[in-house]
Amino acid sequence: MQYLVNSREMKQCDKNTTEYYGVSSMVLMERAALAVFSEIQKRFSKEDGKVLVLCGTGNNGGDGIAVARLLHLAGWQVEMLLPMKGKKMTPETERQYDTAGKYYVPETDHIQEHSYAVVVDALFGIGLSRGIEGNPGRILEAINKMPAFRIAVDIASGVLADTGAVPGAAFCADLTVTFGFAKIGQFLYPGAEYTGELITADIGIDKNGFQRQNPSGKYLNREDLSTLLPKRRAYSNKGSYGKTLIIAGSSDMAGAAYFAAKAAYYSGCGLVRIFTAKENREILLTKLPEAIITTYEAEQIPMSKLKESMEWADAVLIGPGLSRSPAAQMLVESVLSCESKKIVFDADALNIISKDTKVLKNTCGERVITPHLGEMSRLTGKNIKSIQENLLQAALDFAKEYHVFCVLKDARTVIGMPDGEFFVNTTGNHGMATGGSGDVLSGFITGFLAQGLSCEKALPAAVYLHGMAGDLAAEAHGAYSMVASDLLEMIPEAVKSSGKE
Repeated sequence: MQYLVNSREMKQCDKNTTEYYGVSSMVLMERAALAVFSEIQKRFSKEDGKVLVLCGTGNNGGDGIAVARLLHLAGWQVEMLLPMKGKKMTPETERQYDTAGKYYVPETDHIQEHSYAVVVDALFGIGLSRGIEGNPGRILEAINKMPAFRIAVDIASGVLADTGAVPGAAFCADLTVTFGFAKIGQFLYPGAEYTGELITADIGIDKNGFQRQNPSGKYLNREDLSTLLPKRRAYSNKGSYGKTLIIAGSSDMAGAAYFAAKAAYYSGCGLVRIFTAKENREILLTKLPEAIITTYEAEQIPMSKLKESMEWADAVLIGPGLSRSPAAQMLVESVLSCESKKIVFDADALNIISKDTKVLKNTCGERVITPHLGEMSRLTGKNIKSIQENLLQAALDFAKEYHVFCVLKDARTVIGMPDGEFFVNTTGNHGMATGGSGDVLSGFITGFLAQGLSCEKALPAAVYLHGMAGDLAAEAHGAYSMVASDLLEMIPEAVKSSGKE
């Protein structure tokens, strides 16, 4: 698992590296510049054209000045532009500027349209807390219209490192070379759109710099998956890999139950039982003969069957296609009272709970909720726009208040945990914005939980692989025309690509 930091955590790590470990800030600045210089060299040649480097007055600007010097000394056509020239520089940036002057690095006081092959942004770093306006803002807007390739140093200017918000003008990067650790704002929208390809460069700042005060945020790389997924044994049987109960599908709503149940099987779960309305029995037996089907009459819930099914299961999912009928409410209330099982609440179960969220506080055991923005709005009473603008905080606040694991689904799904830790997912695409995609995810999560994975492992792994399956489906079918079935059938390929056979 990889750390994901906010501006305060990164600054403290940087400070500890310099003050405790004795690595000079000028050394770090030179290594940062070398990392950017190296990426330029990989992608372009001197003959491709001129490079413009935008430099601010903070240490981010010092990085940029050093990049310009390295390019100049290597024989590249390069110009520095300092829009805030005359304002106080940090000591390190002032030293870099003096050094650049001694090497006669070219400097300009205006941009020349259509004159640059590459533009490097080192105007504002992770300390930015407000929108960029005035002359710097106008320069960024003009550069965004140019055909040049745009590279951001550490973070695209105008993107807030802690939230991904873009309150003013911002540099729209094709590539961002960040240092030490990725920043939260580079993964959350709209900041992710301004980040482009993200490369995390090692410049001598590592996790030792946290001094055991590790960040709360994490994200996964594909290499992390093999350490998270359940272990398989040669000597085993279907009972070795858990039992999942899917309570889903009101009358003639078999699709949601099917998607969730098949995803649970694709997680590697040994047995899946679907507790559903009797009208769905025939189609589910036809579509998914591997599943055990237990049915009920629309208004007559056989509580003994439900209790037996709950006792049989290792993990439970309730909600997909369930409706909000009195029978559905009775099912949700019964499941909430079970304290010994890991339970995932999705879709209509969340809509039922939203009528009185205090019921979550009155239950014990591990509870997972998987709301989309509309469902989260109903659960919290906040409007969707407010939740979107504070996506991560919304998930964390709800998780802490109700002691649940909150998988808040958006273009970047975030996972808030009761202890304050969180994950931001990096896989997936707009083709997954289609009916049934959420049912696949909730079933997939529950299948992992049934196999004995902790929520801390099951949730990030399932969300990552679900997004990876979506990316594979987009490659195969095109994101524009994707449906949930395409996503579902790519899960085995996603799991296989993680190193699990």
